[in-house]
Amino acid sequence: MSQLRFSMKVAWINVAVYSACFLAVMGCQQAPQDEVVIRPEKTVVVQPTGTSTPQQPTSNESGLMASEKENVESPATQPEQPEGNGGEIVLAGKYRLTVPQGWQRRTPAISMIEYEFSVPAVTGDPRDGRVTFMAAGGSVEANIQRWINQFEHPQGQPASDHVKQETLEIAGTRVHFVDITGTYMESSGPMMGNAVPRENYRMLGAVIESQDGLSYFIKFYGPEKTVAANAEAFRKMIESLHR
Repeated sequence: MSQLRFSMKVAWINVAVYSACFLAVMGCQQAPQDEVVIRPEKTVVVQPTGTSTPQQPTSNESGLMASEKENVESPATQPEQPEGNGGEIVLAGKYRLTVPQGWQRRTPAISMIEYEFSVPAVTGDPRDGRVTFMAAGGSVEANIQRWINQFEHPQGQPASDHVKQETLEIAGTRVHFVDITGTYMESSGPMMGNAVPRENYRMLGAVIESQDGLSYFIKFYGPEKTVAANAEAFRKMIESLHR
């Protein structure tokens, strides 16, 4: 009986030893598996915050860049151009015409003006001529009358004696010409305020009709001799109109 009990005790000891060894082996095998599982999770979470890849601009940044580009390409914000920079320009994104060589591009005085040029004065004239290009609303007749009202004439002389008008069709578009002489009341402030009288002035104007509610207005004015010397060039510029 004693021998039997001794054998059973030895057997239980062996089982306990084998079990302990088995658990130890399993524990050693699981440790690397746990490390493999955890490391990828840490990589997924940590890597994006440490990356040096440039981020894409936000919608606000994109809008700002677009706005900056727009400002750079706008004629109202461009610096003065060198002399003799005539050539083709685009009006309101739909009309094209060729500006005479020698007319000097300037920064428009106000934002409503799309383009502005100065025309060198001829000998004896006190100042250069000025050419502006802009779109505006209102009827053709009302705008031409506004141009006429910017001139004064000797008392008793009707304005009609100093105004010539003509309407042509150029490139399928109606264009109204106007030629005015007299004392030009040049505005030096908003709403025609602080007008400065310029004697012996002349204005050549062209109104390009449009069906979208905004006609296009081109105005060339300055000392009479300077305008007269460039009248043919102005006419050819308007007649070069095309889409």
